[in-house]
Amino acid sequence: MLRPYTPMHEQFPTVYWQAWDTDATFLPGDELPPESQGCLYAVLVFVFYGDKVALADIAGRGLCIPSGRIEPDETLDAAAEREVWEEVGGHLAPDRRRLIGCYRLVTRGGSDAGRVRWCPVFVAEALGFEPIPSGSESRGVFFAAVEDVAELYFTWDPLMAAVFAYAEAQKKALLPIGMRLSELFPPTA
Repeated sequence: MLRPYTPMHEQFPTVYWQAWDTDATFLPGDELPPESQGCLYAVLVFVFYGDKVALADIAGRGLCIPSGRIEPDETLDAAAEREVWEEVGGHLAPDRRRLIGCYRLVTRGGSDAGRVRWCPVFVAEALGFEPIPSGSESRGVFFAAVEDVAELYFTWDPLMAAVFAYAEAQKKALLPIGMRLSELFPPTA
């Protein structure tokens, strides 16, 4: 069961991401906070394929989970599917994708000082992969064991560590491997 949205959660520290001049934290839950409406910026997707997580190799950044801006009039699910397709060539299982929370990003300086952006985060299971579409900013896909991600990810900090651990726990709870026999052979009357 997912924890409900809470404004502050000690499990997820606030960190400074210098490359974006942004303070970032993560708010867990299966609903977006009301104040995020109108300020949704990008989606991020933890794509699991068996016991591995799919990482995109993005030029200028390195290995990271598929992510990107939400296009005008695009649903969050459509944005998640598009980013996964564009960055790792993955097809998501439609019934095995869940919102697990969102990043809250606050710009520190410049003309955007104080601007708050929200980035919904999903856990999803991939059905399979095809070659990455031409024109993608991704140079390839890398399948990593979760315990190896810290050494591979383009940037790592206490927030990333906590969100990856949370995503893996949600994956285990929401996307269990296998199926119960009762689902294959329902009782007959």
